[in-house]
Amino acid sequence: MAKDYYELLGVPRDATADQLKKAYRKLAKQWHPDRNPGDKGAAETKFKEISEAYAVLSDKDKRAKYDRFGHDKFHQAYSNEDIFRGANFQDILRDMGIGGDIFSALFGGGRGGRGGRMRFETSGGAMGGDFDFGRFGGGGEAVNGQDYETEVTISFREAISGCERLLNLQTGQGPIHVTVKIPEGVESGKKLRVKGKGGKAGKGGQPGDLYILVHVAEDPVFKREGFDLHVEAQVRYSTLILGGSLPAPTLSVERLIKIHPGSNPSKLIRMKGAGVPKPKGGHGDLFIKLKVYAPDSPTEDQKRVARDMAEEGL
Repeated sequence: MAKDYYELLGVPRDATADQLKKAYRKLAKQWHPDRNPGDKGAAETKFKEISEAYAVLSDKDKRAKYDRFGHDKFHQAYSNEDIFRGANFQDILRDMGIGGDIFSALFGGGRGGRGGRMRFETSGGAMGGDFDFGRFGGGGEAVNGQDYETEVTISFREAISGCERLLNLQTGQGPIHVTVKIPEGVESGKKLRVKGKGGKAGKGGQPGDLYILVHVAEDPVFKREGFDLHVEAQVRYSTLILGGSLPAPTLSVERLIKIHPGSNPSKLIRMKGAGVPKPKGGHGDLFIKLKVYAPDSPTEDQKRVARDMAEEGL
């Protein structure tokens, strides 16, 4: 879509939030497909365009980027999901009398097929985008329920061991409360599906599903690569030369690792099976990178020893 968002809504570039909302409400009524039975295809296209324009211009950050970079560059940087994420259409469309089953049908409850997906924030947050506007419902055939999407953030340790989350969603069909089991070893960006926990069906169709996008918070100690973990362990230079042992963190307890005399600190030490649980059994590995310890404020004796080592070529 190449047309400027401001032109689509018919507002000036300095339009206020109220002006944007008023313009969108007026155009949404005008171009709603059910109000244009003679040319639903063109009306649907126009409805999608004005909804996309409102989703961007009603968001302060997206609008600033749109104004700065222009239409084409903005579209290169933002996916359809990014554009609609966080957009709040619920209040506007409810004021227009589009809610409940009508609202569900409008955004994807097509004839006899799976509806599009609608994204929601958890714990009573505002309804947002990631609309697959899909087909607009109607007809006498069975109508399947809307698929819903939401997101959840869990800690690094919860992702390793698995956990449960109680999700509370506010939808056009009322609240949804569901306890979701998040499997051990889940990776950030994984989508989980809860069958039958989406929108209600109509006319003998099947209920929609709930999709949960999992975000895993970073850990201050461990870094994850697939099912392997990476961690740093401080080692004294004397231990590298003479050999010895030092404690290294694992997911459960600290374990001693052996340092051979003359060890190279750039070489990774592998602890087999101490990584992330795998879905089909077993674990990844833990890789330990040695980090040479140097005192922030060396004593005179330490400086003397360092000078002696330097004279010996160390």
